[in-house]
Amino acid sequence: MKPQQEPPRRGRRCPICSRALTSPGARFCSDRCSNVDLGRWLNGDYAIPVRDDPDGETETES
Repeated sequence: MKPQQEPPRRGRRCPICSRALTSPGARFCSDRCSNVDLGRWLNGDYAIPVRDDPDGETETES
């Protein structure tokens, strides 16, 4: 009986430049890509969209 083979794993890619990540715990392929991502956060390029309340009322603390 043959042991069951695992399906090939898709390699993780750097979210900035799409190069393959070499280390299993790495988030970016290089310090440059890490700094590019940090700069995007600091500039406000990453944001969660917010919908305004149609009534124009906001919650206030009592």
